[in-house]
This record gives sequence, C-alpha cells and structure tokens, in this order.
Amino acid sequence: MQDEQKNEEESQPAQENQAIRFVIMGIPYSIKPTDELSAADIDVLVTYVKNRVESYTQKGYDHSRIPMLVAFDIANEVWEIQKFYELPINRAIDKLKIVLEPE
Repeated sequence: MQDEQKNEEESQPAQENQAIRFVIMGIPYSIKPTDELSAADIDVLVTYVKNRVESYTQKGYDHSRIPMLVAFDIANEVWEIQKFYELPINRAIDKLKIVLEPE
C-alpha cells in the first residue's frame, strides 16, 4: 500500500513553484522552480543527470567517484559548446572592432 502511494506521489504533476523532488544514487534532492527554471526544465535536467550517472554506474565506476566524473563530463560539454559558439562570435566581434574603429 505504501509503495502504491509513493508511486502516485511520484507520478503527480508538481504544483507551480512546488519543489521538484528526486533521488540520485540513493540521495534525495529537491529543487524549487524559478522564473528562469520551470518544473518542466528541472524534470529534463534531472533525467539528463540521472542518465549520466547511470552510464557511469553501468561501466562499473566506484560510486564515490561518479558525481565528480559526471561533473567533469558535463563541464567538458559546456566548454565544447562555448568553443563552438563563443570563439567564432568573439573573433567576429574583434574583426568588427578593427573595421569600425575610427582612424
């Protein structure tokens, strides 16, 4: 009976501004939606992180190392995206500055 109640609670949509509760590696967390981060956004991010954690778990990594491995993996993704988008934009801005600077 208690498991049924727990499953019902997990499947119910979150109320607006109600904290989203989730568990990763047996540790419970909660994140409250904000104007910048909706409940739906949080659900997507939680799923993304859980999938990353699960991929390292399946590879047999020590559970104490998994959070740091996931953090570096995601940081590397961010860095690659920044290089892909920001470097060309910054180069273009630098070229425009040279062209637009008064002599």
